[in-house]
Amino acid sequence: MEKRKSTRFDVSQEMKGKLLNVVSFVANNISSEGINLVSNFQPVIGSTYKIYLMHSRDNIQQDFEIEINRAEVAVFDSKKYASLPPGLLFSIGARFKNMSDKQREILASFIRRKAPGHDEGFISKDKVQAGS
Repeated sequence: MEKRKSTRFDVSQEMKGKLLNVVSFVANNISSEGINLVSNFQPVIGSTYKIYLMHSRDNIQQDFEIEINRAEVAVFDSKKYASLPPGLLFSIGARFKNMSDKQREILASFIRRKAPGHDEGFISKDKVQAGS
């Protein structure tokens, strides 16, 4: 198992999103280098996807490119994942790729404490790069 290089932080509130503009996800934790998602979608390890995160507070949307480095079956927790549709869940680990200063700034705002509300996003397979 690969050791994480950066400290992981619990998200300050529930973060939801979409994979492929259709399949929902919930973010478990986030760091400056990666994110852990839970979803009904099983991505291909090594593939690159685009994820969009949106602040409900500021109504700001920012895209991030991620590379999947882990996808395994997740244990269902009805309190955490009630917003996901029924079915097999996957815990997905991904690294952020090619981040700009603006993306880093927005990512940092997800880590800081914020006012109550939901942050949402989705992942698109547009310009997917298959893993090697």
